[in-house]
Amino acid sequence: MRQLFVASMLMVGLMSATAAFAEKYAVVDIQKAATDTSYMKSQMAGLETALKPSQQKHEKLTQEINTLRQKAQNDAKIMKEADLKKLEQDYATKMNEYNANAAGMQKRAQDTLENINKTLAPKIEQATEELRKSGGYSAILNRGAVVSLDPAIDLTSQVTQKVNTILK
Repeated sequence: MRQLFVASMLMVGLMSATAAFAEKYAVVDIQKAATDTSYMKSQMAGLETALKPSQQKHEKLTQEINTLRQKAQNDAKIMKEADLKKLEQDYATKMNEYNANAAGMQKRAQDTLENINKTLAPKIEQATEELRKSGGYSAILNRGAVVSLDPAIDLTSQVTQKVNTILK
C-alpha cells in the first residue's frame, strides 16, 4: 500500500513538472518595438521639423554668445566702463534668450514624447496580448528582463508590425 502511495505521488510530481515545462514563453523588446513603429518615426520626424527653427536660433545664439565672450576676453582691459557694462548686459540678454530657447525645445520634445507614449503604450499592450493569445503563450516577458534566449521566441518585430496595422 505504501509503495502504491509513493508511486502515485511520484507520478503526480512528474506530471506537474512536465506541465510546468510545457509552458510557452516569448519576449518583446518594448522600446525597440515602439521605436520601430511607423507612428514613432513620423512623430519624431515631425518633431525634428518643428524644432529646426529653434535649433537654428540656438546655434546663432551660441555663436553670438561666443563672440561676446571672446570680445570680453580680448578687449575688457582696454574698454571703457560704459562699454564693458553694455557688453555684460548684451551677454546676459543673450544667455537668457539662449536658456529660454533651450527650455522651449526641451518642453516641446518632452510633450511630444508624452503624447507618443500615451498613444503607443496601449497599442503595444494590445498587440502583445493578441500575440500571446494567438501564439498560445503563457507569458510574454520584457526582453530587458531576460539574460539569454532563443531568438525564435523574440516577438518584437511582430509587435511592431501589429501596432503599425492597428494605427493605420
